Amino acid sequence: MKTILIAEDEKFIRLGLKAMISRGTVPVEEILEARDGEEALAIIQSRPIDLLVTDIRMPKMDGMTLVKRLHALPHPPMVLVISGFDDFNYAVSMLRNGVSDYLLKPVERQKMHDALMKLEGQYQARQHAQQDDRIKYQQTLRQIMMAQSDTDEHYSQALQRYEKEFPVHSYIAYYTESSPEAVPADVLIIPALDQRQLYVVPEASQEQMQSLLGIPIGGSVVHQGIHELRDSYIEALAAWRWSFFTGMLEMHRQDGHYERLSISGQQLANHSSLAHGEEVDALLKTQADLVANALASPDSFSALCLDFINELCTTYRNLIDPASEPTKFSSIWQFHHIENYLQELSMWMDIFCARIEHEFSDYDNKKKIRQAVNYVRDHFSQLINMTMVSNEVSMNYTIFSLLFKQYTGVNFVNYLQEIRIKEAMRLLETTDWRVNEIGRRSGFTDEKHFLKTFKNFSGFSPTEYRRTRSLSADHNK
Repeated sequence: MKTILIAEDEKFIRLGLKAMISRGTVPVEEILEARDGEEALAIIQSRPIDLLVTDIRMPKMDGMTLVKRLHALPHPPMVLVISGFDDFNYAVSMLRNGVSDYLLKPVERQKMHDALMKLEGQYQARQHAQQDDRIKYQQTLRQIMMAQSDTDEHYSQALQRYEKEFPVHSYIAYYTESSPEAVPADVLIIPALDQRQLYVVPEASQEQMQSLLGIPIGGSVVHQGIHELRDSYIEALAAWRWSFFTGMLEMHRQDGHYERLSISGQQLANHSSLAHGEEVDALLKTQADLVANALASPDSFSALCLDFINELCTTYRNLIDPASEPTKFSSIWQFHHIENYLQELSMWMDIFCARIEHEFSDYDNKKKIRQAVNYVRDHFSQLINMTMVSNEVSMNYTIFSLLFKQYTGVNFVNYLQEIRIKEAMRLLETTDWRVNEIGRRSGFTDEKHFLKTFKNFSGFSPTEYRRTRSLSADHNK
């Protein structure tokens, strides 16, 4: 149980009950106190309470009246009565009024423990039942929301069943993937596709929800009742697709007339065949800007990307690595925002174009990589990096990175690091130079980085390594 409220007018008894509960084996997050029935009722009306532990005789409002008043609440707590009345008929009367259990004063620790254990079981059963009901309700609302047709028989039956239970009368629906921690209690959340949700927001909570929800976000016009839920979802989803491109809150807009995009999926694939990945990036960015400026529709860009990926998969099926299958790029809506889509597609295109170039210029590439390896071996003690070396052999940075790893078996950074550490090992064995001098001569500009890298590579600090090699040499004499 999360929260227990103790209603008892005698302070020492109240504190004793609190101590008994807090030291028990039933986990409780918070124990609240009330001095009489009125105070207890006010607390229960203001926040969720899982269990009310109440005395019968209290000033202002007694326990019996308090229990009866709980019947009017939508989610009353379980009730454990503590009383000095040792009367069977009285106990039966209390139980008939919804009391979960009944203990006599003075309360024994074991009896309190037994009662709390029983009530904890009831609480868990209630939580599971409520969770099952919530899931079933959400699933039904999701079916209504995403129904293909409003004439479907199951759709009509669901509407009739949940029409009275639908908690929101006049609302605006928002479609987004953000999941804020604090959502107003009157907001209904319905799971949608691709980890996104539809927020059904009463008009009174509009401003608060717009500040909580992130971008992209799309909103519908004002709707009323469960019968218009499907329409609100369609409108909010369409608006979200505009927000996907603009990066701003977008509300439902009427269908308009838009330009056709200036390039086809086939043309994009042709640019890829020439290993012009940067040109593909630029062309896609131009088309995306047309949508962001409302000159073309989001669906037209989505269709373009689908055609492009299908063309690539069909034409270059022998070159595409199954581990990096590009079909995830065929649906732009799986991504958070257009910039995420274009960025990830660009990274994949760099690798793909490198594969194409590698297929048709294998000899030249191997020759350049050999030159790069020799350059690293000759200049490792200097301040060099992959950008400098790829420029030295006149290769595209991304292609160089891919082919260097294919040729050496490790990435550039690890290869350079290994060369430098092996040189440091040689100097530690053959000279009496100080450790920081050896690090500098091996290409490390930062002593701490050198010490950490050396230990990660060899398992020893430079000083330990020199000592072990010296001992080994003495032993072999």
